[in-house]
Amino acid sequence: MSQGAPSPGGSKRPPPGRTVALAAVVPPDNTGHKAFLVSCGIMILIGAVAASGCAFFIVGESFASKPGLALLSAFNAVALAIPYFFVILWLDRNEKEPPHLIASAFLWGAVMATAISCVVNTLFGSIAQGIIGDAAVSGQLTASISAPFIEELTKGAALLVIYLFFRKDFDNVMDGIVYGAIVGLGFAAFENFMYYVRTDNIAQALALTWMRGVVGSIGSHACYTAITGVGLGLFRVMRKGPLRYIFPPMAIGLAMFVHFAWNTFVGAFIAQGEGAAKVLLVSLPSAVIVLQLPFVFFVVVVSFFSLRHERKLIERYLSTETAPVLMPGELQRLVPARRRAFHAFKLLLSFRMGAWWTARKRNRLLVRLAFEKWHMDEEARLDDKVEGHYHAERVIKLRRELTALQA
Repeated sequence: MSQGAPSPGGSKRPPPGRTVALAAVVPPDNTGHKAFLVSCGIMILIGAVAASGCAFFIVGESFASKPGLALLSAFNAVALAIPYFFVILWLDRNEKEPPHLIASAFLWGAVMATAISCVVNTLFGSIAQGIIGDAAVSGQLTASISAPFIEELTKGAALLVIYLFFRKDFDNVMDGIVYGAIVGLGFAAFENFMYYVRTDNIAQALALTWMRGVVGSIGSHACYTAITGVGLGLFRVMRKGPLRYIFPPMAIGLAMFVHFAWNTFVGAFIAQGEGAAKVLLVSLPSAVIVLQLPFVFFVVVVSFFSLRHERKLIERYLSTETAPVLMPGELQRLVPARRRAFHAFKLLLSFRMGAWWTARKRNRLLVRLAFEKWHMDEEARLDDKVEGHYHAERVIKLRRELTALQA
């Protein structure tokens, strides 16, 4: 049985039987590691319950005291997040992330990260005001120092949890970008709601919606945490070596710096500008172009190269598969993603719902197979037989599922 092609790093193709040999490896007992993860999971769950209680209280109190404004604020916060949500999912076009992890990432940003950040920022602001005695200065210090630090840490923690607990669903840089952007989007949606609902009237809420939800959202929290995801994605792809440990702190440091630059410039300069119309229509959009768009462009460029890398992996690692795992002509329909979408569209137009569903499932399994073969070969290249064992088991399972699921 064919076992795969050369890895992206240029290593030689593993000999026939490598998959079976790795699958036969008996992994060491990791009961202690599992117990540690379970303990961490229980602590995270307790924190999530507490944070959910805080969020429920905030939302409930807002709707009780300002029902009309709260409804408008909630609608604006959610409605303006939806387009970004679909753009992020569209980027993840090859190996889709599980819906439960996407939902968990969004909720972590919206509930856990905002709750912890709110407590720390409030405490920092109170201490700063007690020392300085000026509410405006302490508020700006909170926005410039505390907010970038604690908010990027709490959002980045979600990526670390996904990496540690669900590493089989965290494959590469693209996954880091997707999870990070979703976490940041959840944070932005709930934070925006809290800002909108604290205004005095609908006009102020709409003006703030324009500033935060329309103009200022282009490169804000989703972009910041996506940058953090790039670093953790590189850590995942590199697998070994001291250099890989540099990328996560560098990435989250860059995210903090971008966050700091935006909060400082907007708070110290734009907020002091003359004329609300000039701020809303000129100063703020100009600041977005200078301070946000370069980093949005950075994330887009990295996404492009990551998608190209994924396509090459799919082509390379499926090219050696044969029927009944890979049917004739199936690889040509699988990549690039637009061919896959066009084929699915044709099946839907001809009302061949069964064929559409089968093709959709086979596409997902085939892409997963390519990724698992890549992981297996890279771990084998590094002589990590234990990690290679788990990927080999999944390769065998995926081949069986594809054999049973005929197009």
